[in-house]
Amino acid sequence: MTTINDTLRVVYGSDDNYAKFMGVSMYSLFSTNTAFARIVVYVLDCGITGENKARLRAVAEQWGREICFVDMGGAVESLNLRMGAHKIAIASYARLFMATLLPEECSRVLYIDCDTLVRDSLAPLWATEFGTALIAGAQDTVDSYFLSVIGLPKEARYINAGVLLANLAAWRAENLQEKFMALIAKFEGNVPHHDQGTINAVCGERRVIIPLRYNVTANLYSFSAQTIRKIYFLDTYYPQEELTRALEKPAIVHFTTGLLGRPW
Repeated sequence: MTTINDTLRVVYGSDDNYAKFMGVSMYSLFSTNTAFARIVVYVLDCGITGENKARLRAVAEQWGREICFVDMGGAVESLNLRMGAHKIAIASYARLFMATLLPEECSRVLYIDCDTLVRDSLAPLWATEFGTALIAGAQDTVDSYFLSVIGLPKEARYINAGVLLANLAAWRAENLQEKFMALIAKFEGNVPHHDQGTINAVCGERRVIIPLRYNVTANLYSFSAQTIRKIYFLDTYYPQEELTRALEKPAIVHFTTGLLGRPW
């Protein structure tokens, strides 16, 4: 096996409720990416107990990897959020602060949601070229109506932020955190699809669409590519061949609520 000398920098955001799921995801990350000489996991800590932190450290130590806890303090709680009936874990908003809270050496990071399993090497994904893009991610199955609400053209390929390759060097240079906060204020704390909608709206068309196998969400197991385009009113989506390959050999399975619910 060839050793990859680059450092894979992965970010999770979690409160104590999701710490155990993050531990499972992190274990799967380490077990499938042994070729990396170094992996550093940054945890955006939104209230994880000392006991669960010790368990997470033990997982990292078992694989000879590094883990750093970044105290979110009042950063997320200070947001004036108005989620309405469709509430999500407030820890999801932690990713909006990555550029300012993570070390400068983190010029790019791979953010992964806690409700995931990594099943293959992430080396090809980590090697993705940004160009002038701010983010890279897989296209999501979000109704095109919501694109127009946040100011994107109907034909834009809206991404799922559960697996997000972030160009933090550009985020810092262009003060994206300030723009995120301004958009949340504009929507009076209720941006459609929350932090994900915020990231898509601010980053606009400056995105790279990654292969679907790096973020296989639950609802993809229920529909064909043609049906997905039809029911979500999408002008563009992955071809059926890519959807089939992603389902047969997913690199990351993402347990979204979707139509099937989560297994826990």
